[in-house]
Amino acid sequence: MELPFPSKYPFTSEAKRAVEESSLELNDEVMERAVQRVMAAVRGEPGAAYRIHPSDEMLELGSYVAARMMLSSLRNRFLINKFAIAEAKRASWLMGKESGENLKKLGDELGVVPGDFEGRLALPVPAYASFSPRSVDYRLIFRNVKGGFVEVTRHEVIRLMEEAVKARMEDLKPLPNPPKIVRDYAKKLMALVPKEAEMKMSFGEGDNPPCIERLLEQVREHQNLNHQARLVLATYLLAKNVPIVKVQSMFSNLPDYEDRVTKYQLEHISRRGYSVPSCATMLSYGLCVADCRIGSPLRWRNWKKGKKGSS
Repeated sequence: MELPFPSKYPFTSEAKRAVEESSLELNDEVMERAVQRVMAAVRGEPGAAYRIHPSDEMLELGSYVAARMMLSSLRNRFLINKFAIAEAKRASWLMGKESGENLKKLGDELGVVPGDFEGRLALPVPAYASFSPRSVDYRLIFRNVKGGFVEVTRHEVIRLMEEAVKARMEDLKPLPNPPKIVRDYAKKLMALVPKEAEMKMSFGEGDNPPCIERLLEQVREHQNLNHQARLVLATYLLAKNVPIVKVQSMFSNLPDYEDRVTKYQLEHISRRGYSVPSCATMLSYGLCVADCRIGSPLRWRNWKKGKKGSS
């Protein structure tokens, strides 16, 4: 049986109206389900794990609302990012099986509205730029752009909608005075937060270029880094002779961290001797934040010393 639209997409205005028009209460059943929902997100379980029977629609909607309330009260970036990634992937999985009518309804809701441009599926540049993943494949310079539109496929539209859902999940307003039941159950979530990984490296202040410092700060804040950003940071730290085990510990701060995968990738990078991307490559990745024009992030320290010596 097809689930109602609101229970599949609890972040929509239709779902919000369904909750407001119901007699939903934040009881133990709803709160327990909310805790389980966040726990599933932290474990990285696939979106399909949230499939429910239609009779439990309001329980599912209530668990989403309660989960958001708990996260708003805790303001823990690790949990918020984990939840945002899981909810976005769940929505993406469902959208891949969705009818054209419902997909259009979601696009209108999220601001990702494709149209027909010269017989091809396309998105206006502003909408595309707002939600395109931080991946080289989605950079405008590599896309077919004409007349203010970017040619896309149905799969890419869903991928952009996934990013729009993730952005909506991350946009949590502070909840300074949550109900007691929310505070009590929120305590259970804090046990899911890993101990802060050791972030101190054997670097002095100013040893790293601004682009690397920015990536390190994003890791500290439990922000999710894309593939290019992780590759840059890994190659840079390994080139600086930071032990693999320490780099791996640092990456454990990321919301989608997987111990086995990270260890394998770091060992592969080290074994194959991957080079640190040049400044030109960093610029193409969208990771350059200061336009230092020194050729490579590895030249930062010597360049800075030379600049001080000439001043």
